[in-house]
This record gives sequence, C-alpha cells and structure tokens, in this order.
Amino acid sequence: MRAPELAVATRSAAAVEAIHRFGGELLSHGCHASVIFEAVLADPECALAHAHAAALFLCLSTRAGQVQAAPHVAAAQALEASPRERQIVAAVAAWAEGDERRAAALFADTVAQWPHDLVSAKFAQILQLATGEVRAMVRTASLAAAADPMGYGAGLLAFALDQAGETDRAEAQARRAIDRNPNTDPWAQHAMAHILCAREEWIEGRAFLRAHAASWTRCSSFMLTHNWWHAALFALWLGDRDDALRLFDEQVWGVRKAHCQDQINAVSLLARLEMRGVDGGERWADIAGYVGAHAGEGVSGFAELHYLYALARAGEDAKVAEALRACTGTVSPLADLAQGLVAHARGQWHAAAVSLGQQRRGRGEIGGSQVQRQWFDELLVDSLVRSRGEVRACA
Repeated sequence: MRAPELAVATRSAAAVEAIHRFGGELLSHGCHASVIFEAVLADPECALAHAHAAALFLCLSTRAGQVQAAPHVAAAQALEASPRERQIVAAVAAWAEGDERRAAALFADTVAQWPHDLVSAKFAQILQLATGEVRAMVRTASLAAAADPMGYGAGLLAFALDQAGETDRAEAQARRAIDRNPNTDPWAQHAMAHILCAREEWIEGRAFLRAHAASWTRCSSFMLTHNWWHAALFALWLGDRDDALRLFDEQVWGVRKAHCQDQINAVSLLARLEMRGVDGGERWADIAGYVGAHAGEGVSGFAELHYLYALARAGEDAKVAEALRACTGTVSPLADLAQGLVAHARGQWHAAAVSLGQQRRGRGEIGGSQVQRQWFDELLVDSLVRSRGEVRACA
C-alpha cells in the first residue's frame, strides 16, 4: 500500500520511504499514518515531511491538534522546497490558520498541476467536504482518478459523485476501486454504503458492509468506526434496533473514543436510536465525558453541533453554554442548528422545530456528508411530531 511516488526535496532515502508509506496509510485509512514522524526524524530539513505531519495533526479537528501542528508549519515555511511542496506548505498553513476554503483551493490547485499527488487530493477532499464545495470535490477527484493506477483516486471520485447526486457514476467508480483494492480501500466501501443508502437499498447495504467488515481491523479510528456506523444505520432502517444498539456499544462507540469523528458517529447514532424508542441511558454521560474537553473550541462547526447535543442530553449546562457561544456567534445555519439541537435535547419540541426548520438550504457549508446531515432533518421531523403532541395536550 503505497501512494504514487513523486519527487521529494530531501537527500534522505529514509525520509522519502516514510513519506510514501504515510501516503499509502492515509489513502487506505490505515492506522500507521504516524509513520510521517519518522520522515521528520530522518530529515528535519524536509519541508514536505513537516507539512504532512502538520496536516495529520490538523485532521484531529481540535485546538490541541492546531497547537501540535504549529511548529511543523513554521518549520516547513522556513525550509527550501520544490514548487509542488511550497504549494502544499501554503495549503497546510492556511488550514492551520482556520482558512479551510483557501486550504482546499490550494490543495485542489496542487492536484490540477500534479494530478498524481493523491495525498493532496485526499486532503483537498477532506476540506472540500468540510466547506460544502461538492462540485470542486468532483473536479479534484476526477483529476486524481484519471491519474491513479492504484484505484484510490477512483474511491475519492466515487464519494464525490455520490455527494453530487450522481449515483450511477459513483457506483461505477466505487466498484472499480474495490476491485483493485478489495481489502485496503475502505473509503470506496464507504462510498458504496452512501450509494446504497441513496437508493434506499437497506438489505443490500447491510449485506455489503458485513461482507467487507473483516478488512476494517487494519483501519484508523475514524474509518473503522464510521463504516460500522453506516452498518448500524442500515440496521435501524430495517427496523432492527437491537442490532443497531449492539453495534453502537461494540463497534461504533465501544472501540476508540478519543477522536472527534468517533464522537460524531456516536452522538448522531445514539440520538437516532432514541428517536426509535431506545433508551440511551448513561451512554450520554459517557460521550459527554469525552466531548466536553472540546466544547467551545470552534475548530469544527460540524463537530461542535454534535458536542452540543451530547452535552445537553447529559445535562452539562455550563459546557453547553460554552459550545453555544462558539456556534451562535456565527451566521446561520450553524447558529439555528445549535439552538435547535439544544432545544431538542432538552425536550423543548416547539422551539426545536422552529430553529431546526430555519434555513435548511446551505447546510452543506457546515460540513459532513448528506447522510450525516440527514440527522438534522430527522430531529426536525421528531420535533414537529412531538410539538403537535404538546398542542393536543394543552387543548
């Protein structure tokens, strides 16, 4: 599992080896992306090694990740680099400063000039998804897929096309990627889960993910738990609440709890389970114990919304106030969603319906996939149904 080997401005063969291994781990969502720090140790004067190390920290979407990334960004900016590497350094620097749109544009331009740079294509997709730039995601992934003989580019394109609503084209790319790397492209498998969800093929989706689940044990935290999250959703949609709850406990939340993406998975899944009559119980307090440290950081608006809901369900009012300040100081729809989520978590159904119903367009700008954002609509419907019950009770 290696990324295509582009030239690196270093005289250290060990640094080059580690950089390419990092690319393979990133693209295949392996759990050894930390190999990039071996590149930094092998050649502290390698700008690309520092840039990729910084990007790995920024993927944590936390204030601590930004702090850890900062010295690597500074080092990369001070070192000599090739034109491609300078572009990557600039992209990572913009990301570190919180300008995700500029970072996405710089990574996308890197791919436009050097389409074999699949690592930049992957970072571009992460940021394009976070900022809701779906058409840009398709353009960048199309360039990567055309240049990539390994198939990882096809997986990137499959996901981008699914988000753009081009389901048939997305399926063709996903199957191409899976055929080439059946056990090491969980992102392409993830794209197929989205495709089968879009078609409401719940039985097929559940069977597909079960058939590939054994290959996820080599995956990083996010991809391991996120594909199981999709499997749990298929179980829910098929009416199998017991299996969905079992997957929550054993595969979604019961595995690795420290990463923000695992926390996002847990929050939305547990809320969906509760809307179908399952008692979340002490699980909310457990989740809140992990997300509370990041409440109010404002690094990721999408993550902040999930933190808010978990904290409100756990009764952590002081931390809810911190997170609300981080969200309500921004423009809608983030502010409206934040208010609506807190109201729903507290059982204030009418207020939740009003806030969640505001400005439903433009939600893509807050990040997340279509399936992830579908949670907001489910909460809205639940609020509307419950608020009507309140009206009848008062009549």
